[in-house]
Amino acid sequence: MIESAPESPGFGLHRAPVPALPRLQQLVLPTPWEVGPVQIYVILGDPLSLIDTGVKSPASRAALEAAFDALGHGLEEVERVILTHHHGDHLGQAQSLRDAGAQLEVWAHEVEAPTIEAWSAERDEAIEATNALFHEYGVPAAVIEKQTAMRRRWLLEDPPLCEATRVDRRLRDGERIAFKEFELEVLHAPGHTAGHLLLCEPESRTLMTGDHLMGDAVPFTDTYFLDEPPDPRDPLRRTPRFRGLVEYFASLRRLRARSFRTLLPAHGGVIDRPARAIDEALLFYEVRVQRIARALGKLAAPRGSASAWEVWQSLFPKADPVTQMRTRMLMVIGGLDVLDDEGRVEPRRRDDGIVVYAPRMKLS
Repeated sequence: MIESAPESPGFGLHRAPVPALPRLQQLVLPTPWEVGPVQIYVILGDPLSLIDTGVKSPASRAALEAAFDALGHGLEEVERVILTHHHGDHLGQAQSLRDAGAQLEVWAHEVEAPTIEAWSAERDEAIEATNALFHEYGVPAAVIEKQTAMRRRWLLEDPPLCEATRVDRRLRDGERIAFKEFELEVLHAPGHTAGHLLLCEPESRTLMTGDHLMGDAVPFTDTYFLDEPPDPRDPLRRTPRFRGLVEYFASLRRLRARSFRTLLPAHGGVIDRPARAIDEALLFYEVRVQRIARALGKLAAPRGSASAWEVWQSLFPKADPVTQMRTRMLMVIGGLDVLDDEGRVEPRRRDDGIVVYAPRMKLS
């Protein structure tokens, strides 16, 4: 855990990253994770607003307070928090600001709002739901049991860096958020989470991207079962899922059709070549989908089909299946979803209930 945030190089206030938007300031706050610091944004307008909040930790709070001091404001003056999504480095301090006296409203996308209001470390970890998903896609019970024990230990050992808060306004794609000198357009961009939103200032062609596009990484995409009955048209009777990688590709392609000048992400500085950043994110996952297709083709050649778990093993033979499997397995399932959407694989259900995939055409 970082404890000396205000004195650490790079943390604190980074003034006006977009000269055309002088009231928009970037704040850099520490996190205890490998992703590094998180970049949030303050709008010095009417109302005084934060875009995301950083994790709930003493170091992050100290850096936030120091940045507000440099701006000549107190945290109690914050009137609005707009959340790009529910993860801890974005939602983390929203309720803490309320508890400290800020009379603020929290705004988030309507899909994300229930998760924000019911957030807890246990719900965020979603152990049982992930276990059910992994079981259906072939992960052995012994691996699931060991990973479950590790994740439950994390819940006991690590203090929560986030907490639930009330959402006062549920946003939708295309809505406009007005400030004194400009307005922001809400863009729904599912993939990393189901309700991830972006904020666009049309005149300067600036886009605040949260974790959807980052300057130094590509986000993982989520997938999980939905609380819905199986589609009666599905012969496999599969439980419906949020299919994050399929949604992420669609979200990126919608952005590619627009013209932006500057991207302001939550990680990785300022992006001044937006089209290139979008293309690189698309290419990152396109390459991985092709690798998944090739691995499936090789596995299925002698036996007709293979599970997502078997594809994972083929792609990551040296990875620890307990500590290094979760997000990579989500990527493999997501890649198979993309191939399924493209008609390149046929999902089947084995006698033991495991979903497997067979190539519909020669994969190279």
